[in-house]
Amino acid sequence: MKKYNQIKFFTSIGVTLILIVITNLDLLSCLGVGLFVFFATKFFLELGHKIEIKDVMILIAVLQWIIGPILAYNFYPDDEFYYMAVEIDTYMGFVFPATLMFVVGLYFPLWNKRTDENIILDKIRVFLKDNKNFDLILIAIGIISELVIDIVPSSIRFVLFLFSGARFIGLYFLLLNNRPRKWLIALAILFWLFATALNDAMFHDLILWIGFLGVILAFIYKVSIGKKAIAFVVLIAFVIIIQTVKHEYRKFIGTKENTELFTELVQENFGGNRYFSSDENLSAMVTRINQGWIIARIMSWTPKYEPFAGGETIRESVINSLIPRALAPNKTASGGGRTYFYRFTGKEISDNTSMGLSILGEAYANYGIYGGSLFLFILGAFFNFFLFQIFKISNKHPILMFFIPLLFLQVIKAETDFAVVLNHLIKASVAVVFIFFGLRRVLGIKL
Repeated sequence: MKKYNQIKFFTSIGVTLILIVITNLDLLSCLGVGLFVFFATKFFLELGHKIEIKDVMILIAVLQWIIGPILAYNFYPDDEFYYMAVEIDTYMGFVFPATLMFVVGLYFPLWNKRTDENIILDKIRVFLKDNKNFDLILIAIGIISELVIDIVPSSIRFVLFLFSGARFIGLYFLLLNNRPRKWLIALAILFWLFATALNDAMFHDLILWIGFLGVILAFIYKVSIGKKAIAFVVLIAFVIIIQTVKHEYRKFIGTKENTELFTELVQENFGGNRYFSSDENLSAMVTRINQGWIIARIMSWTPKYEPFAGGETIRESVINSLIPRALAPNKTASGGGRTYFYRFTGKEISDNTSMGLSILGEAYANYGIYGGSLFLFILGAFFNFFLFQIFKISNKHPILMFFIPLLFLQVIKAETDFAVVLNHLIKASVAVVFIFFGLRRVLGIKL
């Protein structure tokens, strides 16, 4: 690991210095790229040795808050709708320090985990020897929840959505079992996930669950650097394909069978060298990863036309997340939706469009530059503490470690509002506790 630390450090420093010397990028942009390279290298080298969800959170955040905006500023500055509404110096003057504070909070040394994931993995193997059908039980819970989610009252659909994720958690335990035809079962679950994504025309969860599966697979089987590199290339190619065709797919869904339509769109966009020669496709890809255009609009609109909220949306999110809808049926929907978007950007979005301010954008809208940066540090420290507690509890209840993807499914998305993040983390935690105690009470499984 000491060798890995040297590689991470010198790679990121080298890339940063090269950018400073040979490009016209401002210093903070160069440092932002260096930050991304550092954590990308860290994640790649440590993949298979530990489960570090914090690195995933950081990579997604830096990609959407810094890398995407840099590409937009330098290659597509005149986009009619997704342009950056403030100068790059103004944008990076807030975003880079705030992102760095988020990173510092996530790795604040007070809560550095002192648990070896490999020891926990050995405990999980022992647990599965005594509970051989535990994987199938979780998969069954997830499947049943997914099948009934559309026929139950809307007030409990989110709970069933969380329980439906148990089939993917069960998949992790399935991979540890010596069950015959386990790979066939795994492929069936993944195919169902893909078919659901095509049917709903929503691909975020598909990408995230596949990414989480890759992390768990690498950890269980201790894959080589070569295999990790191949997997990274495949995953990146998959994400590029999804991001490229999903807009057209949503536009024409229903005109043909889902798989046929998706296949045709992939062939049209990637036939020959069209993708790499098409400025339209490349522009669309930058737009997909650039959350910064929303943050820039918040910065240009607030406080010039709308005063800083002073923590109003944060307080409202905490209250709404802690009070069940059954006790407060008229409470505000998570994130404030388009109301917050219009209020802090001055831009209206259509009824069928869903856009969030992002945690970073909401931090600025509430507290400004310095207060927003402090909020990002506090939030990062909170996630740090939460994960510290998970690994601490996992020493006694080892299977909890494999539930981290379910707990952080919405949390790691850099484009989500604070309300969505907090609401998911709290309700997912309750769902996991319910699964633990429910299986113990009903089936006598001591988790």
